[in-house]
Amino acid sequence: MKRRILFLVMMISFVLILASCREEGPQRMDMKKWSQSATYSNPMELAEEWDEYGIGDPFVLRYNGMYYLYCSTRDDQIGVKAWSSADLANWKPEGLVTEEPLTQGAYAPEVVYWNGYFYMYTSPGGGGHYVLRSDSPTGPFKIQTENLGMTIDGSVFVDDDGKWYFTRASDRGIVAHEMTDPYTFGSARLIPEAYMQHWTEGSMIWKRHGKYLMTYTGNHVFSTGYRIQYSISDKGTLGPYRTPKNNPFVISTDDAFNGLGHSSTVLGPDLDSYYLVYHNLIGASTKGPPIRMLNIDRLQFNGDRMSLLGPTYDMNRPAARMPDFASKEVLPGTTAGWKQEQMKGMTFVVSESETDPTFTAEYNFRAMAAGGASPSMGVVFAYENGKNYMFAGVNGNHELTLHAVKDGNASLLSKAQLPNETDLSKLHTVRVECYDGAIHVYWDQMHKIEADTQVRGGKIGYLYDISAVPAILFTAYSNDAGGSSDHETVKPIPGNIEAVHHLKDKGRGYSDAGSDDKRVTDDGSRSAELPNADDWLQYHVQVKKAGTYGIDMDLLPVEDETTIEIAAGGEKQQFVLQGRGHTDSKWERIRIGSMELQEGYAGLKVSVLRGSLSFRTMTFYSSGEAFTPIENVPKRMVGMWIPVDGGYETRSHEYIKTFAGSEDWTDYRMDAEFHYPTDPTSDAGLLIRSVHESYYPHQVHDAFTGYYASVDQDGLSLKKVNYGKQEVLQSVPLDIQKEVAYRMSVEVSGNRIRVYWNGSPDPVIDYFDPRAYTHGKIGLLSNHSDIIFHQVRLQ
Repeated sequence: MKRRILFLVMMISFVLILASCREEGPQRMDMKKWSQSATYSNPMELAEEWDEYGIGDPFVLRYNGMYYLYCSTRDDQIGVKAWSSADLANWKPEGLVTEEPLTQGAYAPEVVYWNGYFYMYTSPGGGGHYVLRSDSPTGPFKIQTENLGMTIDGSVFVDDDGKWYFTRASDRGIVAHEMTDPYTFGSARLIPEAYMQHWTEGSMIWKRHGKYLMTYTGNHVFSTGYRIQYSISDKGTLGPYRTPKNNPFVISTDDAFNGLGHSSTVLGPDLDSYYLVYHNLIGASTKGPPIRMLNIDRLQFNGDRMSLLGPTYDMNRPAARMPDFASKEVLPGTTAGWKQEQMKGMTFVVSESETDPTFTAEYNFRAMAAGGASPSMGVVFAYENGKNYMFAGVNGNHELTLHAVKDGNASLLSKAQLPNETDLSKLHTVRVECYDGAIHVYWDQMHKIEADTQVRGGKIGYLYDISAVPAILFTAYSNDAGGSSDHETVKPIPGNIEAVHHLKDKGRGYSDAGSDDKRVTDDGSRSAELPNADDWLQYHVQVKKAGTYGIDMDLLPVEDETTIEIAAGGEKQQFVLQGRGHTDSKWERIRIGSMELQEGYAGLKVSVLRGSLSFRTMTFYSSGEAFTPIENVPKRMVGMWIPVDGGYETRSHEYIKTFAGSEDWTDYRMDAEFHYPTDPTSDAGLLIRSVHESYYPHQVHDAFTGYYASVDQDGLSLKKVNYGKQEVLQSVPLDIQKEVAYRMSVEVSGNRIRVYWNGSPDPVIDYFDPRAYTHGKIGLLSNHSDIIFHQVRLQ
């Protein structure tokens, strides 16, 4: 009997151990720190904005650890206003930084710092560009050139070799010019890939991980569909570029928040993140010009794909994370957090705290006084003691060198030449990034050195000859590099979450198999792999408001039926992914379902209960509005259509589109009866799953994203439309005659779109879209076609 009891106890213990192993999940997350952290909310209203104009076309310059914001000037005013900030959330007015009479109505001023001077580029009233110069980011800026022309929205990019480029707006796409100096521009060169099918403006180029990224906007500032797109080049500033599929990546046509555009991008305070600065449209002022407001949201990166953690509005978002250590100025021997040491005629000024092995450090300094002797100095990192450290040095020969010192012996790892005009009496910036077994050294934002070397972390600081003491200014480090801070940032819902941006550390952000099991996919991004049951990943999220949210996943189809669970803030929901019975290497975007989420901060956990999962993104969107059947053409859908004989008619000289329903709607069937009173000469038809529609004469006609089942004299086509871009998915020839009644039905279910003709039980088009648009309104469209719709029903 005792043996049986002992055996039973052992078996129960064994089962409990197995259960505890199976149920092992992420460590409990402390959400309290987020609820108590500093916040900001878009759109932002700053002190001393232009009256009845606000802040439009915002540009932010980062200089010596501070941020400087410039914006367009109201049409009847002279000068350019600026604000300063240390954290991108709290802005101090700096007043007018120029009062040059020629700056009346200054459009989109942008400022570049180079070798001691600040250069401003602006096109007053859209009448052509001028260049202004100052020795301070807050002015005064003085005119340096005559009118240079070149339309509007000029922007300057300096490549790693020190070569300058200027980009600007046009009706054919962004135009670029090579520059020989800050005032001299070469011939125009069109960048055809940077084009929004109509007027394209507001460009900016910057470089990250060896790739050139360009943002640009269009088509008209007064359109609710004003939007931001990006393109990437692996080859160079002038391209060729490619435009990723997730474009436009910033758009909102919501009544309360729309007209998003004209952005700039800036490095975040943590030295690792990047933020997008853009405006939204409020409306027209009493004098005519637009009223706009400032918005700032964080960007996230996954390989070649860039996306926005937003756009957010009316949501208290965590303010940008600050560096783990920073000093605005370092006075050797007196500044707290620093210590000074002497060794063999050299002075070391080093931090008392140490970096992790993965870190980014920034150093701002003036190496010598004007007219002084050639300096010999360096910025120090991975410092253990005076005999073991690493440093990037600069000398009077305009050479940047990278050294490792071990046991007092220095070895040269790499070197690079600096621009010949480099003036070391002016402020310069060195940034050092250490991650993935490599060191990257930047000089004034130019990537100059890359060396494959492991770094253990350590103190940061400076070394210099005791006879030439430099001015040491803003110096900081963060224990993130190469985009690693994307893991810990709070993702907003609604919004897009990159699968690989789970929290750091095993047991907190991922289970055993979820750590580094990632693959590079066909679009240049990486996926997260959960190969077994009980594997999981976890993310920090912030839900804007409680409600029902639809969920799309970008994933590989599963061979066998798979069950996953998503849990957040006390809510849990299971989703079943149907097996295909075979492996498939083509990625698909599917709606997996919807779930309830509670407002506020939460840890969002994705778990595999059965099967396996490979996915790239999750997208959460509002899905709370109930579906409502439609029995006839609703009055709100008529718009410019003309009632006639119980139906609605268009005019052949007009392009008209109109919508009904909700963007929350997913699967439904739309039926329509129609006829052509005259010979058909152009297309018309039904819109399905449409979102982000806008109306404005000076923009692309197809200003929406969705499916279009179109009929013309040649037959029937199913098209995928995205703001001026049409992709024909499938077509079927039909004989379309005037004065003949036709009936068309479009049925959408998951990724499948079926089109039926004249009541046939079998579809004439049956298309599976692997990259489906998953939700949206219905609509009618006439592209200068003379057509009458008699019935529109939805079920």
